[in-house]
Amino acid sequence: MFVITYEERKLVEDELHRNIQQNPLYGIATYKLIYNLLNRIRHTDLLDGYINELTHRSSLQNLSQEELNHSLSQLLQVAFEYATEADKPLVYTTGQLANYFGVSTTTINNWLREKRLAYPGMDNKQSFKQARIPDSAIYTSTNGKETILREVIQEYEYQKAQEPVYTEVDRMKNLVQTVLSFEALYGGKYEEVLARLGDPQSSNDWKWARDADEWRYVIREITRER
Repeated sequence: MFVITYEERKLVEDELHRNIQQNPLYGIATYKLIYNLLNRIRHTDLLDGYINELTHRSSLQNLSQEELNHSLSQLLQVAFEYATEADKPLVYTTGQLANYFGVSTTTINNWLREKRLAYPGMDNKQSFKQARIPDSAIYTSTNGKETILREVIQEYEYQKAQEPVYTEVDRMKNLVQTVLSFEALYGGKYEEVLARLGDPQSSNDWKWARDADEWRYVIREITRER
């Protein structure tokens, strides 16, 4: 099974919408093809739960270009979910996501409320304490870059898997090297970078929050060994 990244998904969507603008008949034909294919491999009720009633009340030929774009986006949502998930998507708690991103659960809650971490069918509420967030959710960084949650988790697990097993002497050397690497990356010692970039626990920059968490941990480990 091929892995479909979020960037590839956006590429398909953008190309389809561009072709619809140039030739609406192409959009109608594409919609029919995808709908009929999904209808053969998924129960009709499942499709009806996603697809706007507009396409059932009217013939596709009567839809405006905007309506056709919207309806095709809904259909593609089903197609991509089926193509990227063998069965049900994996779901995570806010606490688990806080660990993957290296931020607090409060930050994860804020991202959910602000729709910076969003998924279809999510409710508008103040607390997501009991929420179960699917790995198909989309994370939007402060610079507007969108990443599918599954890719963030895979990157985290890949990095963890690369961590070698050390003797105590090697472990201490690695801890010191990690501190030096962070100092070189951020241009200063932890306290200096903290003053410049602010509290990582309330930062919208999840990479800084994650790195700061590891940086603090390494410093504590070195201090504990002395």
